[in-house]
Amino acid sequence: MHQSDRELAKSIQKGSEDAFNELVRLYGGLIRSIVYYHLRNFPMWQEDCINDVLFKIWQNIKRYDPDKNTLKNWIGAVAKYRAIDFKRRYYRELMTGELKEDIADERMSAELLRQETEEEVASLLSGLDEKDREIFIRRYIMDSPIDEIASSQGRSEGYIYNRLSRGRRKLRRLFVKERS
Repeated sequence: MHQSDRELAKSIQKGSEDAFNELVRLYGGLIRSIVYYHLRNFPMWQEDCINDVLFKIWQNIKRYDPDKNTLKNWIGAVAKYRAIDFKRRYYRELMTGELKEDIADERMSAELLRQETEEEVASLLSGLDEKDREIFIRRYIMDSPIDEIASSQGRSEGYIYNRLSRGRRKLRRLFVKERS
């Protein structure tokens, strides 16, 4: 890691707006490209997500550990997971009918949004068996509590946690293999 990244993070932790502006100058393009990639089908939410990413970085810079990762990688992870959270939140709103028509009509119909998201989720989860896919969808897309998932499947909560953990490991391995 560059010493300048370590110093930059410490300055931001102390509340330096100049240091934060430097971070935006250095890594703003990275943040933008990650958000645009993950929200490419949701152009009306990209700028909001970028602003949210910057806020989360400012808010959580104390959690950054330069001994574990580079600042660039940490920022990339924050951007990626905030974009995924945005997509998940809007997908949930779409599924529950809370998404306002005027927002959906701004670029595409609600049906197209739903279809695009379902295709992406199906692609991501295609490496899991059907039971694990169902658990993942109920937990991470529909935000169902573990105890509810366990009772509906006649299993223990420990079993569900175990399946989620094994599924995440499997998806990680598949993702790394695919990128190689």
